[in-house]
Amino acid sequence: MSNFYLSDPLVLNELKLQDDDFRIYQHCCRQFNVKTFTVFIRLVDIAGQFQLSIEQVQHSLARMTKVRVGGEPLIKIRDNGKFLVFDMPRHKVFIKSIGFQRFNSNKGWKHLRDHLSNKEVKIKYLYPKLDQYELLDLLLELPEDQFQNIKEKDLQYPWVLRNAKNFRKNN
Repeated sequence: MSNFYLSDPLVLNELKLQDDDFRIYQHCCRQFNVKTFTVFIRLVDIAGQFQLSIEQVQHSLARMTKVRVGGEPLIKIRDNGKFLVFDMPRHKVFIKSIGFQRFNSNKGWKHLRDHLSNKEVKIKYLYPKLDQYELLDLLLELPEDQFQNIKEKDLQYPWVLRNAKNFRKNN
């Protein structure tokens, strides 16, 4: 889960960020701690990971301070005298909206687990044990009335039905 991070759909779908800005924003989201609602950003780490200069990273972060989603900037930068302090107000709003609370992230993880559970899809195909060549042979030998009742979604290999229709039409 080291590469797991939560992404705001408004940022992903609606904003047109430059490629470097988007990659840096994703890196910052990965560094966001959902328990303490803090972010740990080191410019040197970002520059090294993406093979950028420190100046390029600084310009990218400066551009993201001007981008607002729902009234909140993507990133806030504050000078603390000895070092820069970064904050992600929009990401905090998004994290709170899906149920995470500061120092109590259990509710948020339960909410995510309910929405992201892996549900096995079980589809019953006609002729499931046949490979595509055996299926083509079978479809070509079927009577016309049975052949017309078969739909592409009923078969594991839908292109075989299209090929069989073309073959029957040409012969």
